[in-house]
Amino acid sequence: MSLPSSRTKTEASVFDTLIAGHPVLDFANTITGWGSNSLEDHIQSYLDLVVWSVAADVMEPELADILAMKGSLEAEEAAAALENARALRTVLHYIFAAHAQGAEPSADDMEVFEAFWQQSMSAHRLAFVDDHIEIRPAAFTNLTIIADLVTRDAVLLMKDLPKKRLRLCANDACGWLYLVREARHKGRYCGGRKCLNGVTHK
Repeated sequence: MSLPSSRTKTEASVFDTLIAGHPVLDFANTITGWGSNSLEDHIQSYLDLVVWSVAADVMEPELADILAMKGSLEAEEAAAALENARALRTVLHYIFAAHAQGAEPSADDMEVFEAFWQQSMSAHRLAFVDDHIEIRPAAFTNLTIIADLVTRDAVLLMKDLPKKRLRLCANDACGWLYLVREARHKGRYCGGRKCLNGVTHK
């Protein structure tokens, strides 16, 4: 089973235009309208999640094909893995949005994220590769592997987050997160001088 080669215009805008500068932030950005009353979720199925993981270089296409096939055969497990990933995405948005605004994440959000971190670590193993140790998934066919990989990378990003380079789009209704190249960058919107979700800055 191969992943779909064609997607809708809306899907392409989210899956192919990855502007955040890091896959973890791009994952949070698969929702449009975080600050509005009408969230638009661009990951509507487990297959959408798998397609995103390839677009964001989280999963190799060959491994993603295996996940897509397994997800189609194990529908209930795939639905549970999708909801797990969506819950992770929500808490990641809240944690990184707080950081971008110079605030501390709430204790509740950190407690939820720690549970994801524990889940992720139980799905990983330490491996000695060449002259260093890597944290590698124990199995790439686990349907939660995408969320586990994103969680692992989120911890690493939080640990070494560049100072004052994480931004939250100035369009309150957007909510997209992104990294800028240097702290003195003046752009206030996820698209630089404009919000990619509807606001133009002059």
